[in-house]
Amino acid sequence: MLSRDQKLVLASTTLDMFLEGVFVTLPSASALLSSVPQWAFPLVFSTIPMGTLIGNLALGRLTDLRGRKSTYMAMLGVYAIGAALILLSSNLYELLAGLLIAQSAIGGEVPIVLSYIVESAPQDIKERLVVLITNVGNIGAVAASAIALAEGGLSTSAGKLAIGALIGLSLAVMVLTRSLVPESRPWLSLRPEERGRVRLDAPGVKLWATLLTLMAISSVLTFGLLALQVGPEEFPQEALEMLLIYFAGEVIGGVIAAAFVGSLGSKAFALASYAGGFITSAVAIPALRLGLIPFLALLFVNGAFTETVWASRNVLESMTFPTSFRATGIAMIRVIPYVLMLVTFFVTSGMPVAEFLWYATAMWAVGLVASAAWMVKGLEVVGKPIAMRPDDLAPKLKSAQDSGQS
Repeated sequence: MLSRDQKLVLASTTLDMFLEGVFVTLPSASALLSSVPQWAFPLVFSTIPMGTLIGNLALGRLTDLRGRKSTYMAMLGVYAIGAALILLSSNLYELLAGLLIAQSAIGGEVPIVLSYIVESAPQDIKERLVVLITNVGNIGAVAASAIALAEGGLSTSAGKLAIGALIGLSLAVMVLTRSLVPESRPWLSLRPEERGRVRLDAPGVKLWATLLTLMAISSVLTFGLLALQVGPEEFPQEALEMLLIYFAGEVIGGVIAAAFVGSLGSKAFALASYAGGFITSAVAIPALRLGLIPFLALLFVNGAFTETVWASRNVLESMTFPTSFRATGIAMIRVIPYVLMLVTFFVTSGMPVAEFLWYATAMWAVGLVASAAWMVKGLEVVGKPIAMRPDDLAPKLKSAQDSGQS
């Protein structure tokens, strides 16, 4: 049975993921369904990596030094400011500022939410709860996409009002739940001088951080490419329907991940997920040539594998690093991928579809190779207790080496 504190943490982080899902769709909805000129599309989409970088670097570190709850509460104000600027914007620059602030909130909350879940959930179901709760973000994205489709997106007052009401209600409920959430007990149990102490020389940390970074590069640079860039370019009239179908596929992928990550183990599940993403990307070119319906079917399957990849990464990242620098480690893994994402927005702009799909397939291959290496050298985290301090990683490394030799 879950304790009251555990229920509060899980309920609050679930609501948080729903709101993040709503905000994830706003750059696309703003670009596709507002008065944003086409030349500004790269600027709109660049707020995703820029904001994520800012939030990760600032909030990931702060939550290890000052605690989970204080940063968790502060982010509500950031969300509110970002949403107000987006929904009330009267020009491109106000819209860009709002999107940047909102994406900073999303980036900053990921290390907090993942840390909270694994430090609060029962040991035997940690990985399933990480998957199920983060998958709620896809439900929020589906809800926001459906509203945008029904109300004409952010180009109409009805669309802005509907999205604003959804965000406002979510924030109001989250003010209550977050105020009741306790501080993380594992973080509190650390001595003050241990909180936020980063040790990259601890056993296994450099190798694991490298492999996790490569897996993150793969999934970040391929996230939503078929739905956000390739599909709308080939079938512009069906752009919103593609968002809806893609995120529906991600919802299903999250359910699949929750069902199988425990039985397969985190290492095998990550490898299978990257293999599926690689295959669906490789067959995207012939699917496009067959027409809209085959491409939409592929889009749904690709969305499912994209989510299982993100689910496997969330499990590995949140349970590999010790509590003393867990949030910092999660944020650190995301720095290089989002810098590369920002660069590729402009480098790949205008690239022919066939070349773009070969690029996407190559990025999936990076993750496939890294997950194969993790299968051999990485940790199996399913069903294992979290590490508290850097020195606690030594027995985990020995266990991983023993299992690799057996």
